[in-house]
This record gives sequence, C-alpha cells and structure tokens, in this order.
Amino acid sequence: MTAIYTGGTSSDLMTDYVSQQILAINPKRVVDFGAGLGKMGRICRQMMGDNIELVAVEGCEATAADLAIAGLYNRVDFDMIEDWVLDNKEPYDLAIFGDVLEHLTRKQALAVLDHTLKFAGNVVINIPLRNLRQDGAESNVLEEHHGYFTERSFDRRFIVREKHVTSPSAGYSKMNVWITGRRRFRLKNAIKGLLFYHFGRPARVALEKLGYDGYVAG
Repeated sequence: MTAIYTGGTSSDLMTDYVSQQILAINPKRVVDFGAGLGKMGRICRQMMGDNIELVAVEGCEATAADLAIAGLYNRVDFDMIEDWVLDNKEPYDLAIFGDVLEHLTRKQALAVLDHTLKFAGNVVINIPLRNLRQDGAESNVLEEHHGYFTERSFDRRFIVREKHVTSPSAGYSKMNVWITGRRRFRLKNAIKGLLFYHFGRPARVALEKLGYDGYVAG
C-alpha cells in the first residue's frame, strides 16, 4: 500500500515505519547495511531487545571501528555492501538499508537487492528520492550519492509489501519500502483479474508467494 504524507519530519516518520515493520517481521537475525552511526541498530534493539542477533556492514573503516567499540551490534563487518552480499552464506530474517542505496548506482543497488533476497526473507529500505546530489566528505568518500530513485523504482522488480512516501519539505521526498521477494514472472492483467474475481485475496497472496506480480494495472 502507498501512503503519501506532508508535514512533520521525514526522520520521525521513517523511524515509526521501520519500528512497526520490525515488530511485524519479528526477526531473529538482522543485518544492517551501511550502519553508519547505528540508528537502525538502535531501533532494532528498542523493538526486539537482546532477542536478536544484529550484524552491521559498514564500508568506512573508522566508522566500523567506532561501531565495534560501541557494542550495539553482535558483529561489525568492515566491507563494501556489493562485496558482502556476494560472499555471505548465512540466512537472515531481515536486511535493512537505511539511507545507503543512494550511495550506489541504480544498477548496483538493484543487483545488491537481488542478492540480498537470496538470504533474507524481508528487506526494509529508507531512501531519498530525486533531489539527492551530495558529495563525499573528506573523511568518508562513500557519502557521495550516485543513484537516482523514484517512487516506482522497485515496483516492477520486487514484491512490495508496504511503501510510504514522505514530503517533509518542498523539493525533498523520502521513501520507506518493505520488500518480501523478487518478481520472477508476470501474468497478463486479464488472467489475474479473473483469478482475483473468483478467489479474492487468497489468490493474490498465493501469487505473490510464487513470485508473481500481485497487482492488476489500472
């Protein structure tokens, strides 16, 4: 479902969305990509306490060292996201990308999500939309923005459980997306329409579990 909001602050709304999604997923193992200062990790701890194994992946060596000292995460891996997802062999219930995919090119970001869905059943993303030019800082060149994303960037490729777009100020938008799988097939609208007409919501749920697009285009 899509909800568009105006007013308030994007960060507060995103925290609320992510908190509720974590509660709904009830994960046992979580990987936080581009962990930064640990904001997503703190939300996980607030929601789940010590009942989860929490792993951070951070590409800035100094930041990774600070995270390890802080003790918020069970493990901190100093690595680039696009390399880590290829090497990982461990299953996770939830992968979080909190304001990090925009630092990759669009092609890299989509490939990273494809690989992540091979070992994680749920992916939660927070990402700025469109106006996202930002240069890298002297202490962390990884802060530079490379990708351009819109509200529809993930819809055709992935199964989207929730999507929220916030507009906290003029000319700035941010999106929260909860993804549960990779779309493998597409059915013609007429066929899907017949299935939904005769079988209703159970047909939609079954199709999405199989990797089909669960929506009829208007």
